[in-house]
Amino acid sequence: MGPNWIEARAPADGRLRAIDLDCNQIPDAAMTLAVAALLADGPTRLRNIASWRVKETDRIAAMATELRKLGAAVEEGADCIAVSGGLTFVPNASIDTYDDHRMAMCFSLACLGRVPVRINDPKCVNKTFPDYFERFVGLVAPVIAIDGPSASGKGTVAARVAEALGFHYLDSGALYRLVALAAIRAGVSLDEGAALARVAETLPASFEGGRIFLDGTDATEAIRSEACSAGASKVATFPAVRAALLGRQRAYRQAPGLVAEGRDMGSVVFPDAPLKVFLTATAEARAERRYKQLIDKGMSVSINTLLQDLRERDARDSARTVAPLQKSADAELLDTTAMTIDEAVAWVVERVRRRLPQAAARS
Repeated sequence: MGPNWIEARAPADGRLRAIDLDCNQIPDAAMTLAVAALLADGPTRLRNIASWRVKETDRIAAMATELRKLGAAVEEGADCIAVSGGLTFVPNASIDTYDDHRMAMCFSLACLGRVPVRINDPKCVNKTFPDYFERFVGLVAPVIAIDGPSASGKGTVAARVAEALGFHYLDSGALYRLVALAAIRAGVSLDEGAALARVAETLPASFEGGRIFLDGTDATEAIRSEACSAGASKVATFPAVRAALLGRQRAYRQAPGLVAEGRDMGSVVFPDAPLKVFLTATAEARAERRYKQLIDKGMSVSINTLLQDLRERDARDSARTVAPLQKSADAELLDTTAMTIDEAVAWVVERVRRRLPQAAARS
């Protein structure tokens, strides 16, 4: 503690301690404690908060009503509130905010209970903190954005980093491959942007247990074909397709964090990512890796043809007018030409621990 700061750490067992506190000197800040009490190891009692009754809404009554939606047992008095802790959260609760900015901000903490929570009328925070939820998401669900050219190894590295950190993983390229596969199966030309956008908007895709499904059918291997790879590069050039998939990609951002890999994760999809990595290797090294992968699968291929295809795709991805493949000014360069997968993973994880020590500590 200092003249204008205080530092605290969570208990060693990771559980908050229940409290009985006179909040006369911190009535507004005490609202945060009421929601945090849901995560405590017993009942919490906040006293001397009569001023809550005469704020933007009757905050004691409002707080009690909304806490009960999450499964808490709540007792309210004229100037106090008691909240049970250690509960199993009720998922998908819809929290009303009563046009009260503090209600909206305080109940955002409920998402730390690891269940979906809906905050109604979140724009009421505009009164004091217009970008509160954007800042909050950045803290509870940081994004590690890994971009790079085809066959650079970014997919393998990103998946391994996500596993090491306990983060969610987004293979954005799989979505574009799925659009290409769905279009091919539906007889849609890969040169028709408007038609491809409609395919992307209604894409019946799902990701389950490490497998990728298209319209209920396992498409994990199908989307890795050279035809889908080339098709993905084509469909990705259409602005309408990219726009159709943007919201879907951003929806993967969930606590405790996300490792997202692709071509424009750091520049377009997650421009606020606290760590951006541009992972690359020479075209020759990438062609050699792809060649070995395909040979291991029993496929007959020419390394010279693969090298030419990679160079053409690099040129196409870099030259497109929308979200071209390029290193963001704030991205760190990782050249894996002479590195193993383990070395590349360790390189990224070390930078996460340095840049985001809180997120790394949760892993």
